[in-house]
Amino acid sequence: MTIGIRFNRLWPMMLALSCALFFAPAVLADPGDPVEQVRESADRVMQLLRDNKERLSNDSNFVYELVEEEILPLVDFEGMSRLILGRHWRTASAEQRARFVEAFRDTMVRAYAGQLAEHADKRIIVNERRSRTDGNRATVATEIVVGQGRSNIPVVYDMRVVDGQWKAFNLTVESWSLVTNFRTSFGAEIEGARDEAAGLEDLIQRLERRDRDLVEGAVGS
Repeated sequence: MTIGIRFNRLWPMMLALSCALFFAPAVLADPGDPVEQVRESADRVMQLLRDNKERLSNDSNFVYELVEEEILPLVDFEGMSRLILGRHWRTASAEQRARFVEAFRDTMVRAYAGQLAEHADKRIIVNERRSRTDGNRATVATEIVVGQGRSNIPVVYDMRVVDGQWKAFNLTVESWSLVTNFRTSFGAEIEGARDEAAGLEDLIQRLERRDRDLVEGAVGS
């Protein structure tokens, strides 16, 4: 996998994930329109990046604090983790599940949050015609406008209602699905061990050590 391919996949994923993480919480029984929530979230995220571009570039602690305090609570990381681990989620202990969710979230943020400042000049548009809502599930189609004569990058959010609000549990950048690729890569790590129980525990420990190779391997798989 070349550095160019890795770069082209990672920054749209992190930018899109950041918008997903910024979805406004619903305070009523009706979670509202997911398309409008994504549109408003994208506008807020890009303005946030523009307003803090210099500090995001120079202060890594600010980046992590911003993501942790303002952004992370509104992605369905448990649902995402359950889909990624698949059948291994069912055999994991409650402690292992909690550790995986926390370690996966932390590894993703630590690996790629620092790239956000580089893309404050981008724009995100919502494609309402290609978006669908069906009860408590929705798919919201967007595009990252890259500019400079380059094609827009399509990003689709898979969302569901959790605790009265829309949360993203998967995103697809072009044809690359976060859940599908991480499930394939992590599944191979687990099943390649001497036994699957040991493989799962080893995977969690590597995530807890913030092993970027695991994340980059999934992105390139």
